[in-house]
Amino acid sequence: MLYWLPRLCLFLLAAAIVGLGILPATSEDIANTLIVVILGLGLFSLTLHVFPPERY
Repeated sequence: MLYWLPRLCLFLLAAAIVGLGILPATSEDIANTLIVVILGLGLFSLTLHVFPPERY
């Protein structure tokens, strides 16, 4: 569960930003936000793959 917790928190944060209207809710802004979230999760996954927490 700890492996998915940061991803879940990041997804909920992005949903709250879009849902509460902190960013202008145009389709382009939502797409850019989702792209940044997906890239961030990909980099996080890559970091965990290269440096597993149980080894370091």
